[in-house]
Amino acid sequence: VQFSTIEATLVKNEPPKKIVPEKTLEKSPPAKPKPEKKPEKVAEKPAEKPQEKLPEPAPEPVPSPSAEMASSAAEVPAVVEEKVAETQTDEAPIAAGEDEEKKPAYQYVETRFDVYTDIEAKKNRAVAGSAEMVYQTQENGARYQITNKVSPKGLAAIFIPDLLQTSEGAIDTQGLQPVDYLYKFGDKKNKTYAAHFDWQAKTLTLHNAKGTQTKTLEAGVQDILSFMYQFMFAAPLNSMHLTLTNGKKLSEYDYTFEGEEVLETKLGNINTVHIAHDASEKEEKTELWLATEYRYLPVKIRKTEKDKVYEMLANSIKTDVGVLNAQPQNASN
Repeated sequence: VQFSTIEATLVKNEPPKKIVPEKTLEKSPPAKPKPEKKPEKVAEKPAEKPQEKLPEPAPEPVPSPSAEMASSAAEVPAVVEEKVAETQTDEAPIAAGEDEEKKPAYQYVETRFDVYTDIEAKKNRAVAGSAEMVYQTQENGARYQITNKVSPKGLAAIFIPDLLQTSEGAIDTQGLQPVDYLYKFGDKKNKTYAAHFDWQAKTLTLHNAKGTQTKTLEAGVQDILSFMYQFMFAAPLNSMHLTLTNGKKLSEYDYTFEGEEVLETKLGNINTVHIAHDASEKEEKTELWLATEYRYLPVKIRKTEKDKVYEMLANSIKTDVGVLNAQPQNASN
């Protein structure tokens, strides 16, 4: 009974139990901030980062950029419109395979040409004159007007007077419907012709120095000037049988496809479709090179008459879309 060693050992075990948790609790928190060597400051810094730094920048940028973004968003359409207007000043060629017939016709076309009389020459041709052809719509696209002026210069001006052609009329679902056409070659009365289209009465009245004559007017008849821009509404190879008037007579023409050509011009190389009518038993022949990538605008015109031949080659084209600049290619004229 005297050996109560068990109680002695129990007393010794109680104090270490209290000491161990106290030391471990004190050592565990400072073990985390050991790299900074200051447990108190390290504990304060993480508390400041989530509470003070994160919420403070969040409310400050949110209101200010929201107001700025709202104002800038309101300004974006105006900036986009300005950029679109700038990009439209130079119209790029249509990509290969894109259907040109689906594109709307131009509302305004101003084409300037160099005029040549030495047709056979391929290089270093002398410019014999200049020409300007302007197509424009009126009354919100319900009507059109075309003016063509050819002015020779140098020695050519001595033998060839100025040429003026005008055509005006309506625009319907089929394209141009001429009402009045005028052809005036200098001041010569015998070289002045006029045509009046009465679509309701279906009559065509021709005026010249010899008098007046009336013809039956059928659907689709064009004058010699309006038909050059009719291809904006109907592709050239769709219908190659045309009825045209030059003011002095009404004739039927069967145009033929002469091939595809790349013209070398001052505004670049242009892909074209070359069409012409058979000159046999005709007083004159008209050949056209139509730009396939620019709504079939006439960019080269060659007139062959009884005693003269002249050619017009475009050097500048401006439209309501912008200035046309062709892309360089391997060209042959």
